Amino acid sequence: MSVECPDMTTLGAPLSPGMPRLTRVCSIRAEIGPAMEFDTSRGTGRAIFPITGGAAVGAGWQATILPGGADFARRLADGTYEIEARYFMRLDDGTLVMVQNAGRMVPQKDGSFHGRTRAELEVPEGAMAHLGDMVLFGTAYAPSDDEERVYIELWHAEV
Repeated sequence: MSVECPDMTTLGAPLSPGMPRLTRVCSIRAEIGPAMEFDTSRGTGRAIFPITGGAAVGAGWQATILPGGADFARRLADGTYEIEARYFMRLDDGTLVMVQNAGRMVPQKDGSFHGRTRAELEVPEGAMAHLGDMVLFGTAYAPSDDEERVYIELWHAEV
């Protein structure tokens, strides 16, 4: 039986802003190369998943994921991965954007991984600068039958 968590007014706040409204900012297909993994002396595993390319689409824009980034991960005893990915994408207008995305990927019964992340976009001044001001959460999906792609959606938590 689940019990709902009370809002902050129960602790004396004059009001609660309520649940954030989420708006999808973009969808990403990250192409990854073969992982390099090893077990550590601390009982976890370490992995690096090189990012070799991909694509992204947002409202009114498209981007290419540039090769050279990576997802640095820690494999926990339960098979869950703590992830921290950093990579660049080039928008169709030429703007470079650095993506930082960190969170967890959880193994599913079908062999796929589902994830939840927090993300940040670093964007230069200009028409797309608003992307860098957003509070972003992510969802991620790594299919069981495809070791070369991970799919990500970034969501803006509107204030």
